[in-house]
Amino acid sequence: MSPLEVKTETIHVDLKRLATDINYGKQLSQGKGFRIYDSSFSKLLGSNPSITQVQSRDYQFAHEAGVYIKSTNRVYFTANFQTCDPIALYSVDATSLKVSDDDFEGVVQANGACNYKDKVLYCCQGDMSNPSALVLTDPISGTSETLLDNFQGRPFNSINDVVIHHANDDIWFTDPTYGYEQAFRPSPDLPSQIYRFDPSSGRTWCVADGFVQCNGLCFSPDYKKLYVTDTGACQAHGGPKDGHNFSMNPRLPATIYVFDVCDEGTTLSNRKTFAFCDAGVPDGIKCDEEGNVYSGCGDGVHVWSPQGTLIGKIVTGGCVANFCWSKEGMWMFGEEELYLCKLGAKGTLVSIECE
Repeated sequence: MSPLEVKTETIHVDLKRLATDINYGKQLSQGKGFRIYDSSFSKLLGSNPSITQVQSRDYQFAHEAGVYIKSTNRVYFTANFQTCDPIALYSVDATSLKVSDDDFEGVVQANGACNYKDKVLYCCQGDMSNPSALVLTDPISGTSETLLDNFQGRPFNSINDVVIHHANDDIWFTDPTYGYEQAFRPSPDLPSQIYRFDPSSGRTWCVADGFVQCNGLCFSPDYKKLYVTDTGACQAHGGPKDGHNFSMNPRLPATIYVFDVCDEGTTLSNRKTFAFCDAGVPDGIKCDEEGNVYSGCGDGVHVWSPQGTLIGKIVTGGCVANFCWSKEGMWMFGEEELYLCKLGAKGTLVSIECE
């Protein structure tokens, strides 16, 4: 199918009505368009925001990662295990919007990813035969290199998402237990934790624990804060069954936490609740240049101010697990749909990775 511009509706949310009308809140998640909870969101949208459906398929082909590589002018992303086993790899040309299949050796059941030295650093969840690992792939040559696949001799669970601290080149990543709960990884040998890895020395540190399922993570533009999503409310079956029966437990976290980044970007302190997601769970997370916080949620992408106030939503009417920016706009991975949203705001990494 050819790319299709989506008919959108912009709604200025009546906050007083929302406070006393449950059905009104549910209606705001329907359809496609922009929901303005605060006037500051209008400035982020710009004068002519739009959403283009780049491609639609009958399975969850557009799920996670989202990495723009300047040398290829492509955005790389991964499918969802729920309807694509083994997990397939794809990329889209940022100019022509043409989607292509990818196949990189050593990339096993990939989920999140990031740009590392103009290559794609995949979070490979692994399977029953291959360990979970950070695998760096050169999309031009097709070659791959495993950077890390264990913590002091103990295998990781299923590495989920990854970011780079560009001041010191350290790699930070989350390691929840979703691989086991979807029955393609062995029983976990570690808690659900966040790690920091120094590729120059090979040393790895555990920097945070106490999560149900730590998932997405990102730094603030000044690298003084780290935001982490906990998707614990999104439950698989909790054991080695068929791995395809997810459900929601509303008593578990659908929460974004924020930490102070200390000691020249090496440790975390002062964990606080930053925001709670009202639709689904917050998965992938990123900041724009102004420090606003965006996360893929159950009805699209939600946006909070740096103080944790919900200021707006980009609604697709369905789950957006992750997203990324390039100069063209925000690429949103809506499971069966791939979208490109053009708005005024620019991601904090665009100037580092795209220009």
